Amino acid sequence: MRNAVSITIISLFLGACASNDTVQVVDESLIEYKDISLKEQRELVKEYWIVEKRLDPKYPIEAARKGLSGCVDLIVGINKDGKTSGYKVKESYPKGVFDYHAAASLKSWRWSATEVNVDKTPVLTSIQLDFMVSGAKNAKEAKNKCGWNYKV
Repeated sequence: MRNAVSITIISLFLGACASNDTVQVVDESLIEYKDISLKEQRELVKEYWIVEKRLDPKYPIEAARKGLSGCVDLIVGINKDGKTSGYKVKESYPKGVFDYHAAASLKSWRWSATEVNVDKTPVLTSIQLDFMVSGAKNAKEAKNKCGWNYKV
């Protein structure tokens, strides 16, 4: 009787091990992204992805009170689903003032693949978000640091 119970338990165990019901988990850190994050490559993203949904960042209240303008340059991952898959602040001026609000807005951006991007190639790209308030106390310095080409 003991042998029959042991054999039954072993059979059930081996049967469970041979089951075909497997779950595949994709580690997104292993996905290869095409790196087009250099400033001079910034426009290349348009060959792969088109912005479908863009949410402008909120202006930090404290920065507005202090009369600060600036920018945040982020390296952003766009995954195969057209969603932001991560970011890194490359540069910002004034440092740290607008970073959180820039990143928060990018998380809700959505892209659609271009006609030539049939494989929906994930990319790393550089996106600069500008924050401007009229009468900014740091207008000239912000223009120089952020590379703005218009009169402040």
